[in-house]
Amino acid sequence: MSKQNKRIVITGIGPISSIGIGKDAFWNGILKQKPNIKLEKCLVDGELWGEFYTHKIDNFDISKFGIDKDKLNDIKEWKEGEEIVDLNYLIAAVKLALDDSKLKFDSESNDIGLVLAHENLGLMPFGFKISDIAYEMLIGKQKKDLSKKEFFDKFYCKFLKSGYDIQTFADLFHVTRVFNIHNYSLFINNACASGLYALESASQIIKNNQAKAVVVAASDYPDIYKYLWFKQIGIYSPDGKIRPFCKDSNGLVFGDGGVGIVLEDLEYAQRRKASIYAEYLGGGFDLEGWKITVPQIGNTSYQRAILKALDAAEVDKEDVELLCPHGVGSQPIDYYEAKAITDTFGNNSKKPLITTFKPYIGHNLGSSALLETAILLLSLKNNIVPPTLNYDSPDSKFNLSLVKKQLKSELKTVMKICCAFAGFNAASIFRKI
Repeated sequence: MSKQNKRIVITGIGPISSIGIGKDAFWNGILKQKPNIKLEKCLVDGELWGEFYTHKIDNFDISKFGIDKDKLNDIKEWKEGEEIVDLNYLIAAVKLALDDSKLKFDSESNDIGLVLAHENLGLMPFGFKISDIAYEMLIGKQKKDLSKKEFFDKFYCKFLKSGYDIQTFADLFHVTRVFNIHNYSLFINNACASGLYALESASQIIKNNQAKAVVVAASDYPDIYKYLWFKQIGIYSPDGKIRPFCKDSNGLVFGDGGVGIVLEDLEYAQRRKASIYAEYLGGGFDLEGWKITVPQIGNTSYQRAILKALDAAEVDKEDVELLCPHGVGSQPIDYYEAKAITDTFGNNSKKPLITTFKPYIGHNLGSSALLETAILLLSLKNNIVPPTLNYDSPDSKFNLSLVKKQLKSELKTVMKICCAFAGFNAASIFRKI
């Protein structure tokens, strides 16, 4: 079959989040509508540096996922004994997704590819490490007559390896090695839209005969460095609630987590009698290219991404039954997003139904779009539309009517959209087979 005619389907989902680990616990957490929000406190030598609400994963243990212990120990040794939480999330999410798909990965020729996505893997532990080193060197443990050159020599030598290790190819190597993946592999960082870019990349890998199946995985473990920045620019909710498209929206709230999703060539999936969640029909992407943290109000980049997705999927807008927006709960971003939706589908339209998922799991940054796609796929499978939580004071200026109560609906075609920092606008469409 030519690559133009190849159909791409999703056969495995492996979510890790504050409301549940594994697709069953995860989906049950969505249905219960009770987020696990904790107050995270960051202490430095016993002194409070900062505190913020976050959707927290409890009792995560990488040793419980049935992963080769020798390979995990090799990673830990390379990391000089340090546990990188979001790398462990990636590994566990890939394992859950592969187990769900029932793909065998033990063979060295398993014909599986890998696409990983993350905003800043390893950066925050690196930041803590160099801060510790600099502090130790500056408080007088070194000679008082230490020259600037000597300081630089000692300082850089201490973190040279850990600095090298935050290059993304290193962690891509670790994950591929754990799962015997030798085919096309890729690391993607397109901010919050990374997951949707990763899905499209995986689709192209399969269509170009580089692999029969590709695992897409993303994770994030937001820490105080990111919080302090988001607080400074005024987009972090101080009360721990995300209120998308509301009058009293006051910012986002972080969420731990990650997810793996397995994509396959349809014929390959059918031959091995795999269970299929949906067909990936295609994506649309457009780079606004204006500012890093603020979308350009009035620009039509987001609209173009949505229309490109409809065109790539060969789907009429009237066929989309459920739409999941980014829904960060920040007034300017919500307005930008609402305008793209209403320009495409009309004001307060009855179709598609619109609901957002960040109030359940928090904002998982580089993994957010992919993690919310997992909820969307489970909604499609179960014909259930979860409501938008905290949607108590809808703002009429957005011209949107979001789902307020859980609905049963025979869903066939759904769409996930995302407007990320730096203007990475993306949309993906899925259809039940």
